[in-house]
Amino acid sequence: MNWELERLLRSQQAGELLAAALASSGLDLQDWALERVYSRPGEHGTAEVSARFRVRTQGAEVTLIASTRELSDDQRDALGAVRCESPTGTLHVWAHPVDPELPGLAVAEDPSALAQRLGPLLGVEVEVAAVQMLVLRPLRRAVYRVRVISALGERTMYLKVVRPRRAGELLARHQACRLAPRAADAGDGVAVIEQAAGRSVTDLLHRPTSPAPGVRIAPEAVLTALESLAPSSLQFRPRPAPAVRHRSFAPALSAMGADPARLARLSDRIDAALDPDPSSEVPTHGDFHPGNLFLTEDGTRPAALIDADTIGPGNRADDLAIFFAHLTALPSFDASGYQDVPVLAAELWEAAGAEAADLPGRIAAGVLSLAPGAGSAAQLEQLVTAAETVLDKGINAAVRIGFSPNAA
Repeated sequence: MNWELERLLRSQQAGELLAAALASSGLDLQDWALERVYSRPGEHGTAEVSARFRVRTQGAEVTLIASTRELSDDQRDALGAVRCESPTGTLHVWAHPVDPELPGLAVAEDPSALAQRLGPLLGVEVEVAAVQMLVLRPLRRAVYRVRVISALGERTMYLKVVRPRRAGELLARHQACRLAPRAADAGDGVAVIEQAAGRSVTDLLHRPTSPAPGVRIAPEAVLTALESLAPSSLQFRPRPAPAVRHRSFAPALSAMGADPARLARLSDRIDAALDPDPSSEVPTHGDFHPGNLFLTEDGTRPAALIDADTIGPGNRADDLAIFFAHLTALPSFDASGYQDVPVLAAELWEAAGAEAADLPGRIAAGVLSLAPGAGSAAQLEQLVTAAETVLDKGINAAVRIGFSPNAA
């Protein structure tokens, strides 16, 4: 993972990069500001990092994208991208929302055009009051939060912008889950998704912001949500689980300061803990974590399951492993705020621990998959230690790592 390029995009040196890109078109950089960085670890230890900048040039404001995304000559020409070489690697810079693979970006970024697409879907004229980009992967996908106003009042919706040829599959995956919010096709690869009912498990657990601080989340509500996946899920391409690709995280984690030998030993232990002959494939969510599962505010029933893009065939234990992995990580962000996590982890383990004998190994792989997103050396250490601890002492001890590195 090229962390040096990400650091460059976050630094004041990014201004020199933008100035050079604009100069190639005969423009001068007058002012600039970083709006957001979108970083995603890859499956082979690499990363795709893109940054969005607001730039003022010749008296006009434009949005520029700088990305580590590798581009062919044809893609570079279609984007009008400028190739920038630096000692740390190659970046491409181009004007947003130009993207030959994602024509829907132009729709999402134009409130008037977007309102025209949303009106027929909602059955009422709408005004687009606010649009916020949440995720951007150039040439692949983007996610927006949209606030609209109509005669029916104000509402929040989400847009997923994908390659038009993939829109049908995205919508079909949503239809394969009865808890997925309704989704509709707005054309040009833009899927419009309703806001989920209920509150996410993450929100319910976080005491400072929870609508019911200290609420007991029923483990049965978590397990029942997985029963909402239809057999039609089996027709889709599977998403490789962390248990399959855990070794691919090592280069990124080593670049962040983790000991390569320690990571190698951990991966060996994960492999040894995994069942070489796992159970047959069943419908799975593919990214079943506490932020994607919404429950009723009393924590007793599932209300929605979002991000249905990853639904497909897989091992049910991998869905559970991702959920446990995220529970393990939450206290490392706010130990006091997530003080109820150990109770849910213990009760969920009691309810689902017999799901698979190799669940600890799958959880350890899931925790390792979260480590590239660590915001500090201390959090990285906590996550790697938690992955080791779940193999040594089980989920309860691993969860406590987030409250104190010496808790195990």
